[in-house]
Amino acid sequence: MAKPAKSASKPVDPDVALRREIIRTIKGEVVTRMSQLIPALAAYEDVYATVMKSPDLLFGCMQLFRKQREMFQDLLVDESGNAVADDDAQLRCKRSVNEIIGMCVRSGCKAYAEQRWSDDGKAKPVVKADTKGLLDKLAALVRGKWGDTEPPKTSTVSQADLFYGAIKDHLDFDWQVPIIPHFAELPIKLLRELGKGCTALHNPEAVAQLADIGRHNMEAARKIMSSDNMREMLDTQPLAAKGVAFLGKERYDFLHGAVYERMGEKFWEMCVDCDRLEAMEDKNAKDLEQLAGFLHLISSETINQILRLLQFHQIPVFLDAALDKLGERKFAEIFGPPGNKKLIKVFCEKAAAYKLDPADPITDLKNRLPDVFGAYMRSPADFEKGL
Repeated sequence: MAKPAKSASKPVDPDVALRREIIRTIKGEVVTRMSQLIPALAAYEDVYATVMKSPDLLFGCMQLFRKQREMFQDLLVDESGNAVADDDAQLRCKRSVNEIIGMCVRSGCKAYAEQRWSDDGKAKPVVKADTKGLLDKLAALVRGKWGDTEPPKTSTVSQADLFYGAIKDHLDFDWQVPIIPHFAELPIKLLRELGKGCTALHNPEAVAQLADIGRHNMEAARKIMSSDNMREMLDTQPLAAKGVAFLGKERYDFLHGAVYERMGEKFWEMCVDCDRLEAMEDKNAKDLEQLAGFLHLISSETINQILRLLQFHQIPVFLDAALDKLGERKFAEIFGPPGNKKLIKVFCEKAAAYKLDPADPITDLKNRLPDVFGAYMRSPADFEKGL
């Protein structure tokens, strides 16, 4: 009897093969060169595994890669062997630098989670000492304000796998790496609800702010808004839940109707600051429409002073000139929360004091305002000294 023919070996998926090659290169050449740049890494038996389970080490290596890119340039080439400088351009491995960084962020998250919830009970989160205080505070906030959100665990899936499964689809950026331990303290249910909103929390303090909002404010916001708006808020700026709950349904509906079409998703950034929302409490829709392009940037004091001192059509002209002449950073320092009350008042008073050409007051104001903001930028100390 003839022997049955051996079944042909299953072909390897080309994408899987490329992924394996990327990991092999990282574990090999990349680790070797990182160890040359950071000699202390050579003390570890498995440098790759050590770095991956430590968000601080992983983030440090990512920053070093960007600063010392020339050390790795021969690995960053296209199919023709040409050097690739654009981090969004495809390399020989069919992925870009940014896509490979995303792979490393997810691998680091998984490794950290496995370390964080190790079955031996001895493993501790691998973080800097100065991070531990915030982690402890975050854990306390979660226990106090979200402690009743987690249903009893009935599946055999590990906590590490539950956490990684809830967040992995939203991990793509190197700046997320230091925040991984803080995400790990949040309830799994909240992480699942956040979805893409994870990418809106850019630092550990923002994660702590989210925990401080608490389940009750989040549920209050859910009852106030439509499901579509709730999803957009969570995807865009989940910290806005506190402001929506603060507003209540009637005022939320009013503000949403008054400015959302002009603001779009920036509406949710506006809702983060409850002081700002309180300053808007007694303002009418027409006034708020004039401020709409800036409501996510300015403080409660700015809103109050502008609406007290400036005429209706002067408002956007004033704010446009301020942002243009001061620049984003200085504009935020003066007119953003908490802001500089003295300067806000002075700038508004100076604009209000102009005797404008009655034939075309808006054009006249546009021409004059750069001078006052320019005088401040030329010498802030002398400007404030003369107040």
